[in-house]
Amino acid sequence: MKFFLILVGFLLFGCSSEKNVRITGSLSGGSDIEMIFLHELGVGSALGRDTARLDASGNFAFTRKISQPTFFSLIVNDRAITILANPGERIEIVGDAQQLPLTYTVAGSEDSQNIRRLKQRLERTVSLRDSLIGVLHSFEGNRNFVNIQRQINMAYTNELDSLRAYNIRFMEENSHSLVVIYALYQQLDENSFLFDREDDLRYFLRADSLFYRRFPRVPYVNTLRADVIQRNEQFHALRLNRMMYLLGEEAPEIAMPAPDGSIISLSSTRGKFVLVDFWASWSAECRAENVNLLEVYNKYRDSGFEIFQFSLDQSRTAWERAIIEDELPWINVSDFLNWDSEVVAIYGVETIPANFLLDREGNIMTKNLTAEVLDQRLSELFFASL
Repeated sequence: MKFFLILVGFLLFGCSSEKNVRITGSLSGGSDIEMIFLHELGVGSALGRDTARLDASGNFAFTRKISQPTFFSLIVNDRAITILANPGERIEIVGDAQQLPLTYTVAGSEDSQNIRRLKQRLERTVSLRDSLIGVLHSFEGNRNFVNIQRQINMAYTNELDSLRAYNIRFMEENSHSLVVIYALYQQLDENSFLFDREDDLRYFLRADSLFYRRFPRVPYVNTLRADVIQRNEQFHALRLNRMMYLLGEEAPEIAMPAPDGSIISLSSTRGKFVLVDFWASWSAECRAENVNLLEVYNKYRDSGFEIFQFSLDQSRTAWERAIIEDELPWINVSDFLNWDSEVVAIYGVETIPANFLLDREGNIMTKNLTAEVLDQRLSELFFASL
């Protein structure tokens, strides 16, 4: 996997608590194989690679001293399987040398067993993809080709969604294990990662926050941190660009549940000047600004001004309680996804409170107005419309 190639140059830290890890195995169908290689992923020097000979029965053995969780690649005739070894483990691998990495078993390492499960689940998707491509080619020239292509694309999309759900569930259930890093960087092919750089940033951030505190000396964790920092910077830059691009454009649609369960859309407010406001009940600054917004709202509501608030709350109870406590009379909606909300991403919101002022046609005029500036702007707008 490309991710591990990035790790070149990192050195293992300290060896005061080193313990042997023993990796043994038996490979059938290896009569023409003389050497087998064990490569420590993340180590660029020749010291990171060991060799062993298969005996007449296909048996092999490696012994390495490690002080922390370590990824290894076991390579046979350019075929490789990945292992995550912990100090003191005795790992045993059995398989067909001609069928690696599709068919093998591993014992003595729960992490390595989980890597095997993830790899086999990924291979199932890759196999289906290749099969679907073959089916599509067989229909070239068919008058219903476009419809067939659409159905095949849908089948593959469903399979990808299933694979992503499998990996996400695995990461949630095994959040203590560095195998999560392996799950995050799985690739469908040389150019396609399962998890997207921008859309799935939250999973990388979550892994970084969990592992950096627990494994600050492990090179894979440090590389994950460096990647997350880079991804985060790019993500914020994209959001800023998106926010700037939105100015003067039609505001993206929002259609979400109100406290009574009804779906209210932003487009339903056309014909009024509208403040799209992002807030949350847990934000003291937002709650304080609600008081100021209420004064502005009561001043201009009868002239054709509306507030459309989107909450980043995760708790419906807290959200509804805050609406009652702050006596908010305007439109309030939420999807309870906090910062993971697609609406937050589309509008490029990074901090709250945040807001966008829309004209009567639903186009974004300006953003991030304080209540005082909003009052002045509305006064100008309504005076100009007289």
